[in-house]
Amino acid sequence: MLTEINKNLALFVLLISQFVGAQNDTIQLKNNAFLVGEVKSFSQGILIIETDYSDKDFRVEFNKVKGLIIERKCLITLTNGRRRFGNIRTNAKGIVEITLDDGIMEYYKLHEIIALTEVDDKFWSRFTGSIELGFNLTKANNNTQFTIDGDLKYADEFWRSAGSINVLDSSQDDVENTKRTDVSLSLIRILPRKWYLLGEVSFLANTEQALDSRISPSIGAGKFLISTNTLYLGLSLGYAYNIENYVDASLDKTSSEIFIFSEFNMFDYKDIDLNTGIKLYPSLSENGRFRTDFDLTLKYDLLLDFYIKLGFALNFDNQPAIEGNDFDYIFTTGFGWKFD
Repeated sequence: MLTEINKNLALFVLLISQFVGAQNDTIQLKNNAFLVGEVKSFSQGILIIETDYSDKDFRVEFNKVKGLIIERKCLITLTNGRRRFGNIRTNAKGIVEITLDDGIMEYYKLHEIIALTEVDDKFWSRFTGSIELGFNLTKANNNTQFTIDGDLKYADEFWRSAGSINVLDSSQDDVENTKRTDVSLSLIRILPRKWYLLGEVSFLANTEQALDSRISPSIGAGKFLISTNTLYLGLSLGYAYNIENYVDASLDKTSSEIFIFSEFNMFDYKDIDLNTGIKLYPSLSENGRFRTDFDLTLKYDLLLDFYIKLGFALNFDNQPAIEGNDFDYIFTTGFGWKFD
């Protein structure tokens, strides 16, 4: 009798959550306790849910979960590299029901789910971004440095896109001003089994390397070696074409390269985001030329979607247009705000 009451209570809570105005995902535990709120992520055996009645997110071991209902559509990663996109819930028997966009319903066991990411139905709600400012002042030599950074990202079932801009303006007494502008726009097409195609256009202007502009369109393919809701590691290979204009116009040139790119991104891990990437560019058109771009960004989340950031970037060219300007690096700090 008590078991039957528990089953009916569980069904009632799962159903009533569907009629609450705000988003209320529902998690039922094996001890028949319930958590109602917004599922933030699930990966590596840990489900994270944000609730209105706790300052901190709940971290739930997935092997303790008995049932769930998630309101938004999800990108769902299953065992054996299978991927699905649709609405997900468990029925009274504890079987996972995934309703695809075409209305077809598929059924799985709960342990077959290894990761999921919520995707908003509204197009504009799929964008996330951030903007940040940094300012450093040193009395010695009257040194000032101003930075502004921003990014905008989009994600859906098959596509990922990202745009970013980083601007630095530094000045001090008796030294020529340093200016650096770095802009990139990328598009990724998700393929089965963690493969993807990518296209990117980047722009760099850097007084330290006497570079007025370098425009570099590129295309390639890659694979997510690790892909969860809190981190990913990707490796890609492709072709890049450079259009370079220097302060000395006689040095202007074009060139072609192979690129090898590895990126590691850890996000929403105990209020810390870490992103680092390295690109290697062996030249196809210039004998012996080799370039490297490396960047690292560390963010710590504060209240109300604000954060503080520490960044490092390095550019290396073993055949610079001007002797002695083979590499440039910058350290930055900033205070920013993100939106989603």
